Amino acid sequence: MNRGFSRSGGETMVTLFRKKGNLEVDLPKNWELLQTLYKEDQKVRRPLADLIENALDHPVDSHPLEEMLKPGSHVAIVVDDVTRPTPVRELLPPLLKRIHQCGVPEKDVDIVIGVGTHRPLSQKEIEERCGKEVAKAYRIQNHNARSGDLVRMGEIPGYGSVSMNATVIQADIKITLGSILPHVHNGFGGGPKGVMPGICDFETVRQHHFKNVVDHRSILGNITDNPFYRDCCQIARLASVDFSVNCLFGSLGEVFEVLAGNLFAVHDLGIKKTREALGVPVSGMSDLTIVSSFPYDEGPQIVKPVLPAAMITQPGGTIFLLAEISAPLPEFFLESFSKIRDCGGEEAEGRIREKLRCVEPIIDGPMDFNMALVLIFFISKKYRVVLVADEVLREAALRMGFDYAPDLPSAIEGTKKQKENVTVNLIPAGGYIFPLLTGGFHLMGR
Repeated sequence: MNRGFSRSGGETMVTLFRKKGNLEVDLPKNWELLQTLYKEDQKVRRPLADLIENALDHPVDSHPLEEMLKPGSHVAIVVDDVTRPTPVRELLPPLLKRIHQCGVPEKDVDIVIGVGTHRPLSQKEIEERCGKEVAKAYRIQNHNARSGDLVRMGEIPGYGSVSMNATVIQADIKITLGSILPHVHNGFGGGPKGVMPGICDFETVRQHHFKNVVDHRSILGNITDNPFYRDCCQIARLASVDFSVNCLFGSLGEVFEVLAGNLFAVHDLGIKKTREALGVPVSGMSDLTIVSSFPYDEGPQIVKPVLPAAMITQPGGTIFLLAEISAPLPEFFLESFSKIRDCGGEEAEGRIREKLRCVEPIIDGPMDFNMALVLIFFISKKYRVVLVADEVLREAALRMGFDYAPDLPSAIEGTKKQKENVTVNLIPAGGYIFPLLTGGFHLMGR
């Protein structure tokens, strides 16, 4: 739906969403706004407390949680980390209340932050994520993908031995809590991703990500023949999760429904509902796409929205990425870009493709940093990307191979000097939308 409107002078004003407040900007009068990828939310809003209670009362393809629990049961709850918008602190209390009503005391409940290979949360972040009262009353741990205490789960063809978090695997009842949102490579997040990579060993995550990222079917909004998604599900089944709770979001980042029940049935239904809520047919490719990184503001997650932007931009076109960030990007991540760029274009691309072919890390760091590097490198080869952000990201933008602008008017002015008449697509919230394409998109195609 087109959310731009014209002023008396012929200019079109557009709105982008940010955590610190929405941003409105005027497009030049000779710029044509083709489409705004946004869906008006027609759903009647209900309090989150009602949504979680309804989900627990009406589980999908599963017995109620109460029928699984009994006094003496040891329960482990896996929750996602700060890179996801899941309202964990609001969802945990009603979930925990149900557990305790079945005679399971606090001492028999563990909470694991399923960080995968992401950084661990600090104690302050754990309190903010789970709530101070919950953090005080329950054992809460960050998953450690390199821990020596991981439990071997068995062999998966193509991966070898797979190990997972001991606290979760040794529990009598395993529960995951997360969100179903469009995902750059998995098609959609949530569901089985709470297990893989959430509580898996580093080696399995490494192999999975590098092995499958090169396939053109491993793309935003697609699960059909998607090897990234297929293998994620296959690995996650080893955990035998008993119950899953997942949030569904509208285009403004508000939860419109909570689903609970069987891990895979919840994910299947959640994907169907998310397609309806966030999928937008594309009416045309633009010279320029303006996208907000909202809701992402954590580390390399901020670059994820360049993918939906690239999917609706003419090859060789321009992307304005409006970004916020909660902390500076790590030096080792930026230094890796500098080293790659020093190799030169063709040599750098050859090295990256060879690393991926051999299922080896591009850089020595978490998988999300490696995935971000691959995404940024290949997007930058095909598009001019302008990072529009606070001064703290100026150097980071240049080292990643992006142009930089302190604000949208400056970015617009710089583009006007290169091209007078411009067609524009707009994505107000890059994390809460995905383009529905008729032809497909090859990120790494030559």
